[in-house]
Amino acid sequence: MNRFDRVISTLVLLQTKRIIKAMTISERFDISLRTVYRDISTLKNAGIPIIGDPGVGYSIMDGYRIPPIIFNEGEATALLTAEKFIGKITDQDTQAYYSSAMMKIKAILRSSEKQYLEILDESIIISDHNSWKDKTHLQNLFKSIAAKNILDIEYQKADGTSSQRKLEPIGCYHQSNNWYLIAFCQLKKDYRTFKLNRIVKLQVLEENFDTVHINLQKYIDRQTDSWKEQQQFHTIEIEFNLSLVKFAESRKYYFGFVEQTIENDVVRMKFLNSSLEVLARWLLQFGDQATVLAPIELKDRVKTLATQLYQHYQ
Repeated sequence: MNRFDRVISTLVLLQTKRIIKAMTISERFDISLRTVYRDISTLKNAGIPIIGDPGVGYSIMDGYRIPPIIFNEGEATALLTAEKFIGKITDQDTQAYYSSAMMKIKAILRSSEKQYLEILDESIIISDHNSWKDKTHLQNLFKSIAAKNILDIEYQKADGTSSQRKLEPIGCYHQSNNWYLIAFCQLKKDYRTFKLNRIVKLQVLEENFDTVHINLQKYIDRQTDSWKEQQQFHTIEIEFNLSLVKFAESRKYYFGFVEQTIENDVVRMKFLNSSLEVLARWLLQFGDQATVLAPIELKDRVKTLATQLYQHYQ
């Protein structure tokens, strides 16, 4: 990126948040802090009302805006692709808001960019693989998180029973075709994770909370670390014949892939996984085209499962 484009992009970035730290700009454009200070000085000299100092952060005076109305083809395509995903993984209100925003964006595009998007619009399809059809709570959740409103929900647990909860929401995330809400539960006096498709009823109360809760990413990281500490990971080595290694590679990261080497006509892969059972059942599909080298427990389990499968069809 040349200096002119970087300075303009810095101006756009400054309009995205109330305060942007110099380190954030440095990491965003992969430049030194000294270069950031020089770019900020350039913008100030050009008459942009930037408030702030090094070590504190920068912001643009309220009321001053330069709309980033020029998009390149990559940016326009990214927006269109995002619109396709939004239509599949969010509720109708969020879809409507995003479509409205996209219409405003398309209205300011150049004719060539509009034609470009019109062609792509019918050439990009996101298959509907999400089994969750009732996505009615997302907008209410987003608004309650931003406004710090307390939620009153009826939640159906895994065993089918229901419970009433009052929650202080801190964030939502999407994983494995499902949305999850992270919130402080006033009943349990602790943070809990709630699957949105199990929320039977949701009411946003006018009551607010002022507690400063844990950051969403920090909570997820903490839960992940806690889960890892409880797991007993096994070092696993498997040889795959080159003829079908592409099928193994398509799922290897799911099973904790670490590294691989190629020797003659085989690919040797190393994994770290806490479940030998899961690995054993995955390996059955490869038959004699995959060989367990270690540990012996996994090799024995594959033998047992293969014997049981053989007997099942006798």
